[in-house]
Amino acid sequence: MDNFSVHSKRNFHNLVVKPERMHLLDGLSGYASAMVKSSLSHQMRFTVQVLEEELCTAGSPHVLQIKLLGDDSREPSRWKLFADGTCVADGSGDFARKCFCKGAEVFLNLCRDAVDAAELRQWSQREYELLSAARGIAGA
Repeated sequence: MDNFSVHSKRNFHNLVVKPERMHLLDGLSGYASAMVKSSLSHQMRFTVQVLEEELCTAGSPHVLQIKLLGDDSREPSRWKLFADGTCVADGSGDFARKCFCKGAEVFLNLCRDAVDAAELRQWSQREYELLSAARGIAGA
């Protein structure tokens, strides 16, 4: 008997690729938060919020918004990042997921670089607050 007559019991049905583990900028604090915070859309929104706060603290405030596109709100197919109403970056949901799989701050750094490269007008704190209020009204 040779090696070719030996059959393995390997199953070739329902083969899937295990998704890479995402590194989360907004860490988990329990089971309930894990259900929300582990989604790509939540991490993208949280990242943009962190960047906006960072820019304010640094004295270079900008109103940031991220628009997630696609049917599934947890796993967007596309996204667009707006700074002061100008689209400064966009891409696929797969690209964003790969950023989070590389590291928790990779997408944050990408967004920061896009805002910096846009060479946007410098707002005063008062102007920023007015723009931020307008964003809130428009979003309601």
